[in-house]
Amino acid sequence: MIDELVNTALINNLNSGVITFENAFPQNLKNISSFLLTSDEKLNFFSLKGIDYSFILPFSEEIRSLSPEKFIELIINNIPISCLCVGSNFFFGKNRSGDVNTLRELGEKYNFNLKIVPLEKEDSNIVSSSHIRNLLLEGKINTANKLLGYKYFINGIVERGDNLGSKIGFPTVNIKYEKEKLIPKTGIYKGKVRVKRDIYNAAIYIGTRPTFGGKETRVEAYILDFNDHLYGEKVEIVLEDYVRSDQKFDSTDKLRAQIQKDLEVIRDLIKEESKVKIITIDGTAGSGKTTIAKFIAQKLDFDYIDSGALYRAVGFIVKEKNLLTEDEIVEFLYKNPIRFTFDKNTFRVFISDKELTSFIRTEEIGKYASMVGKMPKVREILTSSQREYLKNVKKGLVLEGRDSGTVVFPNANLKLFVNANINVRAERRAKDLGNISIDEVKKYIIERDQQDINRDIAPLRFPNQGYFIDNSDTSIEEIYDKILSLYLKAL
Repeated sequence: MIDELVNTALINNLNSGVITFENAFPQNLKNISSFLLTSDEKLNFFSLKGIDYSFILPFSEEIRSLSPEKFIELIINNIPISCLCVGSNFFFGKNRSGDVNTLRELGEKYNFNLKIVPLEKEDSNIVSSSHIRNLLLEGKINTANKLLGYKYFINGIVERGDNLGSKIGFPTVNIKYEKEKLIPKTGIYKGKVRVKRDIYNAAIYIGTRPTFGGKETRVEAYILDFNDHLYGEKVEIVLEDYVRSDQKFDSTDKLRAQIQKDLEVIRDLIKEESKVKIITIDGTAGSGKTTIAKFIAQKLDFDYIDSGALYRAVGFIVKEKNLLTEDEIVEFLYKNPIRFTFDKNTFRVFISDKELTSFIRTEEIGKYASMVGKMPKVREILTSSQREYLKNVKKGLVLEGRDSGTVVFPNANLKLFVNANINVRAERRAKDLGNISIDEVKKYIIERDQQDINRDIAPLRFPNQGYFIDNSDTSIEEIYDKILSLYLKAL
């Protein structure tokens, strides 16, 4: 629903916003005391999904008693709404007396559009927060992660424990978590831990430590191949596989032996997950997505493709060879296949063994690139070459380009969409192109945005299950921290 909302805003050059209630709403109506996302995590999630504004309504008696129409009047009198996006099971107003049909009628009366997003199902179950909560409480972490679209995570601060783990040979970090965070079924999990800018495999324990007579539920992590103190550090863990339930042992020797077995299981599971990871980075012109993409590739030691450079290379050849039709371009590309390499710093493009890297970063070539980007046969050749490149990738690939996460690798592990303030984008592009008027570049960027949004083939869109990165005034290191957290949760 949020993806639909953000793309509607993008297409119509509008801002996006989410209207929700404070946690007192589910606490009172559904008797829920813990949540899939804490209040802060929810707001951060909205931001990462490209939401411009979050409106948190109080769960007051005044609002609860409003009729459906009075509730909508309250909203539109405070927020300028052009379109509302809701799920097909949406109810509102006193005693849930309003539904999507009521909302459709009110839209006609108060002049706003309505988008209704159908419910999704997993087997015979409607995918809802309640269903996912139950899966987590049953230890069905793999299914829960699949439905969430990310690995379930718990954030917290490492605090001092009683060193029982160290005494039996398995030192753990004790994580102080937010009390409103839902803690899944007790037991041993395979997972990962992010410490500063590193990610480690880990055995995660959730339980009361019954062998030692514990009462309070704890979250602890035994980090593999790690030996350092983390007291006071912020850490983030994700749960990936449920290994076994929590249980009481007659002695520490038996507990120690069982932990050894658990670690063997976890290490075997780690071996099975060695497939190549793909991160795609879409975004607007001048948003700085290339800089971000290269930085990620270097930090993670991933391969890298600049998809836009491939189109620019073809655009350059079209100009130089005066190729007039799509068939002429395709024939040339079959006879002279495009090649590319990344040397951890520079993405190089070759056609007929001639390197074009230094010739293709001009506004004129950009226009030719936009032209060939509308040609289905050319797109098919370039898309195929990028997918073919993946066969030689050992660890992971960062693919940066205008539609990389929606067309080339729509099933990528992590899909990012980068944007920035229009003034910032114009300044960057003007610097890129040399001594050019910023106002002139700004006009060009706005026109290009509209062309990209409205083009028939692969229009500019926020990728399905993607995440939004604002690159207006944030340092590359801060952006990398944010992306690393997302990468940790990537399926």
